Amino acid sequence: MTDAPILVQPDPGPFYVTLAIFFLIMLGIGWYATRQTKSLSDFLVMGGKAGAVVGGFAYFASQYSMSTFMGVPAMTYGTGFAGMSISVPGLAFSMIVPALFVGRKLMLMGRQYGFMTMTDYLSDRYESNAIRGVHAVMMLAFVIAMMGAQTVGAGVIFNVFTGGPEWVGVVAMGIVVTIYCIAGGMRGAMMTDVLQGALMVITAVVTFVVTVHMGGGMETITAKLAADSPAHLTFPGAKDNFPWATYMSMIVMWSFFTIGQPTLFTKFFTMNSYRTMFKAVILGTMGMLFSATLIEWSGVNASTFIHGLSGKQADFIVPMVLQQSLHPFLAALLITGIVSAGMSTISALLVVATGGVTRDLYQNLLHPQASQERLLRLSRWMTVVLGMLAVVIGIEKPAGIFALIRFAFGGLGIWVAPVILGMYWKRATRTGAISAVILGEILYVVMVIWHKEWAFGFDPLIVSWCYTMIVMVGVSLVTRKASQATLDRHFDKLRHAERALGKQPVAPSRMASATQA
Repeated sequence: MTDAPILVQPDPGPFYVTLAIFFLIMLGIGWYATRQTKSLSDFLVMGGKAGAVVGGFAYFASQYSMSTFMGVPAMTYGTGFAGMSISVPGLAFSMIVPALFVGRKLMLMGRQYGFMTMTDYLSDRYESNAIRGVHAVMMLAFVIAMMGAQTVGAGVIFNVFTGGPEWVGVVAMGIVVTIYCIAGGMRGAMMTDVLQGALMVITAVVTFVVTVHMGGGMETITAKLAADSPAHLTFPGAKDNFPWATYMSMIVMWSFFTIGQPTLFTKFFTMNSYRTMFKAVILGTMGMLFSATLIEWSGVNASTFIHGLSGKQADFIVPMVLQQSLHPFLAALLITGIVSAGMSTISALLVVATGGVTRDLYQNLLHPQASQERLLRLSRWMTVVLGMLAVVIGIEKPAGIFALIRFAFGGLGIWVAPVILGMYWKRATRTGAISAVILGEILYVVMVIWHKEWAFGFDPLIVSWCYTMIVMVGVSLVTRKASQATLDRHFDKLRHAERALGKQPVAPSRMASATQA
């Protein structure tokens, strides 16, 4: 077996050509999308006109980040099937669970009340500009960290295939994504997701086939694992990575807590009907389950014929396998599939972050009377600024890809408490929501950085979220609830509208968000 550094043989020619063609196609799609992006609604939620194919691929591609093709295979490379059995079920339910809990209501409210962001919903439900500001600021912090994690992966890939410095790949990816998001906003992001999602599936299939071949077939791979790495075939995995508490909390985290992710939350506002939404959920779930199983299994397979990778080196596992086994141009094309995983996630995050500044902070808190032209122009400028911040984080590379994404994901997951309670419990209050998420976020950060033992073996998000729920319920019971008009709008009237609507598309309403208290 060979050590990692010998396996990495830069071959820049095919990589430059393939990636340049791919980037030009992405920019062309962005240019096409800009012709239909005339308002803030078009920029942030595609005007609520997404179909099933675009919606399904966009949800799937946004959920599949650079971590799915680099960080997660690195994890299964080191831990075996125990790691794979956590992430695959979690990803399989990451669309179904949000659709069942919040999808129908969000799609209807988005078109009835003009919601464009997760913050729009929270602010309207809790009659509070304060919660709008708190969520927008916290969301921006975690979303920017997530964007930076995707650019880290681009830098790693550029270095592997060209021998050049990682910062060049980070900057190139950041510039291309920023340009097509400036041009087409959510429409550009979701349209490019169709091509990117298809390329991701192809990359997963080919990588799995290649690792089976390189490992000598499934029978040989299993025999090698049993002889050399038996812990890869058992629970809790190599070095006891996944005891039952971690196992259960990880599955819950990657399925239920996607409800709190603004990029996925916002996708429901883009759907044009219930029928479209559920078709998109089925399509996206099938794509995620199929490709996640194969790409993560590839990491386990590769552990039998590539040794010596540890820490951040393990993030190289899939690029290394493709590079040493395929024709340079074919390998470059499939590596582009990994790049596209990062690009699709960055584009979704970038549009959501832009909405946090333009819609949530500027329009709703500072200048409610701003014109559509001014808002659209500001959105494009903010896209540039936020894209530059993501590039800076990618260059600094503060942590491993998977670790950085997991931290940001957990920080956003805390907000599932006010979303769920606000949607299903009339007694949930503004004071309860704000106090609970602030205390919950503080507890989460403290546990992740300093006191992991406070989680009792569970993921810190699980314990922090349970604490957030308890605080919110307790405070809500002793504070003033929302006005009856707001409760009627979010419960009784919405329920009647759902029954009357059935599966027919909802006509967009001119009704603006409720007056904020």
